[in-house]
Amino acid sequence: MSFSSFVFLIRFLPLALILYYIVPGKVKNPLLVVLSLVFYTWGDPRSLPALLVIALAGYVSALMLDKLQKGRKAVLIFGLLLVLGSLAFYKYLGFIVSNLNSLIFERLNMGISAPKIASPLGISFFAFTTASYIIDVYKGVSSSCRNIVDYLLYICFFPKLLMGPIMRYKDFEPQLHERVIFESQLEKGAFRFIKGLAKKVLLADSVSALWNEVTSLGYENVSTPFAWLGVLAYTLQLYYDFSGYSDMALGLASMLGFTLPENFNFPYSSKSATEFWRRWHMTMGEWFKQYVYFPLGGSRCSKSRMMFNTFVVWALTGLWHGAAWNFVLWGIFYFILLMLEKNFYLNYLNKYPILGHIYTIFVTLVGWALFAVSDFGSLFALLKKMFVFSGGYSCLYSLRNYGILLIVCAVFSLEKTGRIVNRLSSKLWFRLVAALVLLLLSLAYMTDATYQPFLYAQF
Repeated sequence: MSFSSFVFLIRFLPLALILYYIVPGKVKNPLLVVLSLVFYTWGDPRSLPALLVIALAGYVSALMLDKLQKGRKAVLIFGLLLVLGSLAFYKYLGFIVSNLNSLIFERLNMGISAPKIASPLGISFFAFTTASYIIDVYKGVSSSCRNIVDYLLYICFFPKLLMGPIMRYKDFEPQLHERVIFESQLEKGAFRFIKGLAKKVLLADSVSALWNEVTSLGYENVSTPFAWLGVLAYTLQLYYDFSGYSDMALGLASMLGFTLPENFNFPYSSKSATEFWRRWHMTMGEWFKQYVYFPLGGSRCSKSRMMFNTFVVWALTGLWHGAAWNFVLWGIFYFILLMLEKNFYLNYLNKYPILGHIYTIFVTLVGWALFAVSDFGSLFALLKKMFVFSGGYSCLYSLRNYGILLIVCAVFSLEKTGRIVNRLSSKLWFRLVAALVLLLLSLAYMTDATYQPFLYAQF
């Protein structure tokens, strides 16, 4: 079930909120678990076993870690193998088998085939959530949760289940039983949810049509300006798709009395790639820092070791997004950029912010081009078209159709615009009027347009 579907907006959400508000306090957590499981299994019940296996592995491992004095490291490793092994099985088995065939078995006139298993939606997010829980219990950062209902609510809380934000148990635990929903909190949460819905439906889905035009015409057939225009459209689509989801998740959580961490802070206003990754998908970046970078030694080591640690983080960050080599290439691209900035010109970019903004926009467009196209032949054709000026289908017609939309998307992605909107949003009358207008426009667009799932959900 998607936040931007009529099933969720017209049926699930109103019923869920009514039930949640009328049941006694001790029933609220069990109700949220049931609602979360219904939400998750609505479209594809086959995904439920993977969620339950990963959740159960985390629950049992944490209980054992709290009880044992010896053998705790073995329990940690076993629990992480179950959780991350499940992730690897569902998401990467086909990728691993395909590469083994190419590298080894086909040369021996042999071949193995991987079973065709659909990757469960959100598996990267709830697997990382569970892994962080096991590690934190092992380190003593958190105590294990003995109440299975509370634990399942932490793992499968439906606002954050499919696409995050990724939240540590120590931050979620205080909210399990001590939460009060104020009228202002409900109203502000509803406004943020509607704002996120508008980002997804009115901006992300609309601008995606331009990128679809470029892909349907073929990268080799479009002109160089058209190729750059298409990548710009994809860049804006990805931002409004994912940040829109995050706004909807935080708004929903607020309406239920929970607070989730922020995931975006106007990343396209950054002056460097380093700053960009402090503002984009912040909870994922924090996860890799806490559970990969720091355990490897972080930056408190030799320069060569620090570079190795950073390389591992970015190679894994690329793979986390998908089982394809273009994601690894995308991760290595950012590793190189961050190392160059750290060692050579980051201070220069910060000193000259206009130059820094131009540079960041350029490298971000190149990065999302690597991210968008998984087939290496097509990716090479796109990059060649972008960097070797040539003719083809002109972008003028599309620019006339999408020019205003692109400007609107660009303007509202900037931090200065966000500050203005936040100042206006502090006024109740503005929130009420804006919410009504945005909701009506979004519903009208959804009625007239073809349903489009969240783009980032596939990663």
